Amino acid sequence: MIEFSLVRPDATEEDIKEFCCIIRENNFATACVNPANVPLTAELLRGTDIGISASIGFPFGAHIAEVKILEAKRATEMGATQIDMVINIGALKSGKDKIVFEDIRGVVEAVKDFPVKVILENGFLNNQEKVRGCRIAKEAGASFVKTSTGVESKYLLERNSESIGATVKDVKLMKKTVGNKLKVKASGRIHTLDFALELIKAGADRVGTSKGPQLIREFKERFGDSLG
Repeated sequence: MIEFSLVRPDATEEDIKEFCCIIRENNFATACVNPANVPLTAELLRGTDIGISASIGFPFGAHIAEVKILEAKRATEMGATQIDMVINIGALKSGKDKIVFEDIRGVVEAVKDFPVKVILENGFLNNQEKVRGCRIAKEAGASFVKTSTGVESKYLLERNSESIGATVKDVKLMKKTVGNKLKVKASGRIHTLDFALELIKAGADRVGTSKGPQLIREFKERFGDSLG
């Protein structure tokens, strides 16, 4: 259920090693890292069933499609078992749905059977654009739609949007749009167990956070050691 992330640009090898130790200790569903850190993460998590997701087109989604395809393909060759890709946000807002579709479809086809999670970055979008983004992701063969990158750039903060990070309202809208065809991943500003549980109740199938250990600690304090 919890996807633990370390996508800071300044993450060192020691940071990745500590990150992977924490993942093993808590048996998180997935380790989410930048592509350059996939090989070390794969080596450190070898022998486990923990997924490794590479962040593609991160964090703005403004790479050309061919670059995203190459980045995703190389990431899976290096050990990634999942992909979290950022859509072409500007194309979606410009009504260029074909470009958005081809951007996603190219990555889906490049990594074949590996799940692709499509990050909409809802803080830049209105509700109609969120719905269109979800529908395009579904048509393109994605496995998940995801609320946000969790990266709060100055461009995002300048918009003063209510949709920065994950929100219950957005998760409900996304789940309503994709139904049971795709799963929904909530990500961004998930710092407490209560909020994570709200998002799950709203329809989130996965919760992506850099605060995974804190959520586990809260869970154990409230419900005991069993996560089953």
